[in-house]
Amino acid sequence: MLLGAYAVSQFGNWLFRTGVVYFAYNQSHGSTAVITTAIVLVYLPILIGSRLLAPMADRWDTRRALVGLDVLRAIFLLVLLAVVAVGTGLTAATIAAMTLLSLLTPLFTASQSAYLRRLLPADGIPSALADLSKVDWIMFILGTASAPLMLQYTNLSTLIMLDIASFVLSALLLVRLLPAPLPVGAGRDGFTRARASRPRLARSTTWLLAGVVALNIGAGVINVYPNVVAREFFGGGAGWLSVINLANGVAAVLGATLAGRIRRQAGLWPGVLAAAVVAVSLAGMIAVTNPWIAIPASSLMLAAGQVFAVVFQSRILADEPVDAAGRVSGLFTLATFAGVTVSVLLFLAITATGSLRASFSVLLAIAAVSALIAVAIGSAAARRHGNGLAAPTPDDGEPAADAIAADADADASAQLIRAAGRTFATGVAVVSTVRDEVMHAATMNSFTTVSLSPPLVLICVDRGSNLHALLTERVPLGVTILSADQREAAKHFARRSRDDGANRFDGHPWMPGQATGVPLLKDGDAWLECRVEQLVPAGDHSIVLARVLSFTPSDADRPDPLLFHGGAFHTLPGPVAPADPPQPARTVLAKRQEA
Repeated sequence: MLLGAYAVSQFGNWLFRTGVVYFAYNQSHGSTAVITTAIVLVYLPILIGSRLLAPMADRWDTRRALVGLDVLRAIFLLVLLAVVAVGTGLTAATIAAMTLLSLLTPLFTASQSAYLRRLLPADGIPSALADLSKVDWIMFILGTASAPLMLQYTNLSTLIMLDIASFVLSALLLVRLLPAPLPVGAGRDGFTRARASRPRLARSTTWLLAGVVALNIGAGVINVYPNVVAREFFGGGAGWLSVINLANGVAAVLGATLAGRIRRQAGLWPGVLAAAVVAVSLAGMIAVTNPWIAIPASSLMLAAGQVFAVVFQSRILADEPVDAAGRVSGLFTLATFAGVTVSVLLFLAITATGSLRASFSVLLAIAAVSALIAVAIGSAAARRHGNGLAAPTPDDGEPAADAIAADADADASAQLIRAAGRTFATGVAVVSTVRDEVMHAATMNSFTTVSLSPPLVLICVDRGSNLHALLTERVPLGVTILSADQREAAKHFARRSRDDGANRFDGHPWMPGQATGVPLLKDGDAWLECRVEQLVPAGDHSIVLARVLSFTPSDADRPDPLLFHGGAFHTLPGPVAPADPPQPARTVLAKRQEA
């Protein structure tokens, strides 16, 4: 659903932006000042939004934020459409609309990144970012190739109406998006009013952001390259521009596809290699008079750029806390567009000093050198920080440990936590859910009661598990407290099987819950039916808060629970008397809470 909504809105975006820039460029008879001014008017608001607005994505319900931003962007364009109809103040209104849309772009991107980071494990981020990149570039192909041709048969008003329609349709699709866990401390409106503290970035993140800036000072030339080359060097207009954009877009899609197939274990080196390819491609783009060299070189540059972006952004998101995903996404966008803005300003300054043909080659040579600087920075980051997650820089300014020591400390800490947990004897439960007729269950001992009023319990679920993928707000949750005779059931549901549905329960009799229909294992000591209230990110797990709708104790005279201690299952020497006499099955909690 997220990819579909993004595809719709990005098609309208590229159609509108390409159409406006190309329209202004032609109206000014190829003025480089006009195209540069238009690009700067887009990128400067993005820089501001990346720094000031993007961190807000960490403080609210990301699904609501994405819907609201699409609606707001449609409203801006409705105002512009009204101005076009009146016929006065078109230039000012167009500039204002482009500025406002650009200002909101980093917030939309940050909300999207925060949504993915809260919902997916770190290992799932690269493929998700690659999928978004593919969608973006497919829409780039359709939008930028269509805009110049459409302007020959229609007008700017039509492009604006298509963009409005794309934002409205995107918002309707996003309404159906699965909700991600809310930020810590969020109220019923999904917003956290308390400002989160901003700890220092991981040292690896600082290095990687510097590499992003350097690469985009070089690669940012692609923002002017198609228009300038098509008009000034190939002797054509809309036809050559569409060919260049089509070739560039196809190459970028292929690059994003390749990026999604790179294993995280490869670390930063695929991104470093991609930066080297960008540098070589920029050198090849100097052959601006030869389409057979210039177009393939620019296309290869874009393909390599997608690999670089996915590798570096995935690493940055993985190295920083989940509740800072919006902030670091904004910083990545800031680094990207800071480099692009420098590239455009260099284009304006260099081309103003002499003939466009000679000065453009100088610009491309400088771009290639900047990409080589990105290679050097990325190589240094890969050697210093390796493939593991980086340790945050301490607040007192002391140097962080090197990557090997950080990995060893992390592994040692994980072992200590496991050892500590095994010293604490607990009961054993099988937690189950059903969503869209898909059932799943998993064994866990991280179950505890939280509150009497309202009646709440919690479980802790691995963010990379099948169960976590099914858990969202208001989804039913079943808890079977296992009896001593259910040791095999505990082992069965503890396996990381990829089977979902009824097959998951083969050999283990179950019954549907009376309150929710959620599957509950038979022969347990007790059963609870709940409804998920909130998912709170907590490291590599999520704390799932659930409201109890019903509780049914076993009919057995004395409970005989299954226990877990020291990494093994145990039973008590003899059945224990319950603290309270067994009560009949009851669902009064559900009625009370719905009242």
